[in-house]
Formats: sequence, C-alpha cells, structure tokens
Amino acid sequence: MGKRWIWAVTVTAALATAAAAFGKPADARLTDLSVYLGAVSGLADGAGLYDFSRGAAPFTYPPFAALLVTPLTWLPVGVVQAAWTLATLATVAGLAALVTRHRHSPATAVLALALMLSAPVSSDVKYGQVSLFLAALVAADFLALRRTPWHGALIGLAAAVKLTPLIFIPLLWFAGRRTAAAVAAATFAGCAAIAAATLPGDSWAYWTDKIFQVDRLGYIDGVGNQSLNGALLRLGIAADARSTLVVAIGGTVAVAALIRAVRLARRHDWLSAVIVVGAASVVLSPVSWTHHQIWLVLAVLLPVAGAQSLWRAAVLIIMILPVPALGPPLFSESRLLLAITVAALLPIAQAAKPEPVTPPARSTVAPGPR
Repeated sequence: MGKRWIWAVTVTAALATAAAAFGKPADARLTDLSVYLGAVSGLADGAGLYDFSRGAAPFTYPPFAALLVTPLTWLPVGVVQAAWTLATLATVAGLAALVTRHRHSPATAVLALALMLSAPVSSDVKYGQVSLFLAALVAADFLALRRTPWHGALIGLAAAVKLTPLIFIPLLWFAGRRTAAAVAAATFAGCAAIAAATLPGDSWAYWTDKIFQVDRLGYIDGVGNQSLNGALLRLGIAADARSTLVVAIGGTVAVAALIRAVRLARRHDWLSAVIVVGAASVVLSPVSWTHHQIWLVLAVLLPVAGAQSLWRAAVLIIMILPVPALGPPLFSESRLLLAITVAALLPIAQAAKPEPVTPPARSTVAPGPR
C-alpha cells in the first residue's frame, strides 16, 4: 500500500508539472523543443541550422542532433509536444527503476518521486529539453549494457547530440573498459561523420566556429547556470582570468572525480562512479543549466558512512527547493558547491550490496573491472 501511495503522489506531481508546462500560451510552451523544431524546419527552406533563433535562443547542438529531430517536424507540433512530455515522464520512471535495481534497492517509487519533484526534471519538462534523455542513455550504457558488445555505444550517441557526455569516455578507458571506450569514440565520430555528409555546411560552421561561442547559450551569468564558469561570471572575473581558473580549478575537480570514479568502478560500484563523473561535468562545462543537473539528484544514492540520512536530506533540499534564488554568496552557488562535493570531496563508502563479479566474455569485452 505504501508504494502505491508514493506512486500516486509521483503521478500527481508528474501531471501537475506537465499541466504547468502546457498551461502556457502556445508560443511560450516547451520553448527549447520549439527551437529544435524551428531550426530543423528552416533547413527545408535553405536556412542554416545555426541561423535560427527563437527570441534569444538559437540552436546550439551538434548537427547530428538536428538529424534526430528531423522526423518530428513531419508531425503536428501539439502531437510532438505531448509525445515528448510523455517520453520525458516515462524516462523518469525508467531511470529510477534502472539505478535502484542496480543498487538492489526497493525504493524505485521514492526515487521516482524525488526526481519528479526536483528542479532538473521540472525544468526538463517545462522547456521540452533533451538533457534527461541523455543522462538516461549514459546510465543505461554503464548499468545495462556493460556486459554486451554494445557497451559504449549509448555514451557515444549521447555525446553526438550534446558534447558533455564525452567526459564519460575517459572513465571507460581508465577503468579498464577500453573496448567500450573505443566503441563510444567510434560511435561519436560516426554520428558526426553522418551529419557532415548530410549537412556539410552546418557541420563546418559548428566544428570551426559555433562550438567556441559560449555566449550563444543564453544569459549564462544567471544563477540558473551552476557551472564554475557561471559562478566566476557572477563574480565579475575578466574573461582571460576566468578561462584560466576554469581550466585550473575545473580541471582539478574533473581529474579528482576521474580518479575517485575509477576506484569506485574497481570496487564494482559503477553507479557511484557515473554519478561522480556526472557531477564533474556540471562543474567543468561552460554552462550547466538546471536541467543539466540530474546527476546531482541521483547523488542521494551515494553511500555515505554514518551520515546517509543527513546527506540525502541535504541533496533533496538543494535539488528540490529554489535554494539558488536565496542569493549570494552561499545560496546562489549551492548546486555548484554540491557538484564539487560529489565530484571531489564526499567520502563515499562501500556500497551495501556490491555488484557480483562474473568473468568477462572473451570475444566481446576487454579485461577490466565489472
């Protein structure tokens, strides 16, 4: 009865979030999805993919993302919006089931509710974003495909849509999953090659110019951007010094996260490893909007010896309540500080039920930790 009640609350929260998104005027509904559709639709009229802008929001993803969106432009916009929202909500439930099963935990309903109430998922639904889908692809690759020849393919696919998941390829390599790292890199390169053959002009524009124009990503000095770069912008740090600090501090955090994640992987705790590297991506990326921060919600699953309840409460407060809106100096950077803590500082204990170790398949999986 308890689980049914939690699922009922989760469904109610999902419906309320979707209703809030669809309660807006048609031209203000799922605005990021509208950018995807508008930019791709313009290709049919000879416009450049990166010439499109809806207000101050241009198309910012690699050209391969446009190829995936193209079939959606053949359907009525209302149908696409409804289907996208339903797929997002289903992904919340699927992601909760995937990670709790990996933890041998019965708390799928509780995690689904936490995700549904969180700011990242709410933002994802509100804007019609792709971020949740990409996080789910990465998680599925590490947790569901690790014993298959396809291990790495979903990470490469996610990175072809948005570059941030590239950070997970070094984790594969240094954790001994070198075949999977090669599969991920090859998938990414193959997708980029397909896009270059299909959209040569836009591909050239992206890889030689647009990829370096961080200011195209919006008002990146606002508190919605919880990356290190965003925090330094809010402090008024000059561009050259800011770039140096991002490389120095953000790079140090990313290296620390990678070292910690490899150790976790060798303890057979792949879920914690993925969350740690995901948190590092929030720190290091030039822009980490609210909908990018799903890894920080999943940090409730990290095992913290002696302080599990306190840790979970802190994560949920920061990721569900509008804490950054409380202002500087501490609250406005609360999710960045959480990301740094998860990536480089949090003492992570041995998972209660480590994954059983099985011999690798000789012909398909490179030697390394399970």
